[in-house]
Parts: sequence; structure tokens; C-alpha cells
Amino acid sequence: MTTVKTTLNIDSEVMRKIKLIAVNKNKTQTEIVNKMLEQGVINETEINTEDTLEQRLNKNPKLKLMKKSKYILDKDNAKKSFEKLKGSIKTDKPVNAVKLINKSRRRE
Repeated sequence: MTTVKTTLNIDSEVMRKIKLIAVNKNKTQTEIVNKMLEQGVINETEINTEDTLEQRLNKNPKLKLMKKSKYILDKDNAKKSFEKLKGSIKTDKPVNAVKLINKSRRRE
């Protein structure tokens, strides 16, 4: 399976439930969201495969494509790309993301 990295704005209550489902099933949030989206697409009856993406976007002006992120990893120069990320998130004290994730999975 080929994956695509994307950014979505998800209702906070829906996201909370996704996190709980993931913890309860010992799966990642990505696995849960992929499965739910797959089921939703399977059940969708109004898929228009004839229009191009541009035509669909023109029909609904509320839909917008996001601009390409400036934080895309440069595989030829990963260190340089990582340096661009420094300072993009600020906290009062150092954070160990791996420990925080594991702690949340253990419900601590």
C-alpha cells in the first residue's frame, strides 16, 4: 500500500474518539483513520470519477488545496531540513515526544 502524507482539520471531539479507539485497540491513529476512511469510501454512492480534480474544485469554491509545506523532508540533505523545523514548536521546557506518546498509550 502506498501512503500519502496530508494535513486535515478534524473536529476535536472526533479526534479524541479516534485516539481512544486507537489506544483501546492497540493500533495507531493512522491505522484507525485509514480504516474508517476506507469504509466510508466503500459506502459512498455519489463518487464522480468523470470530472477532474480541478473541475470538482471549481464546482465547490469552499474546497481548497493546501499549498505545499515548506517542511517537506529533503532526502538529499535531511539535516538541513531538520534544522528548518527547529523552533517551529515552542514549549516552556524540553519535551520527549516518544515518552509522551508511550505515556498516553498507557493512559498515565
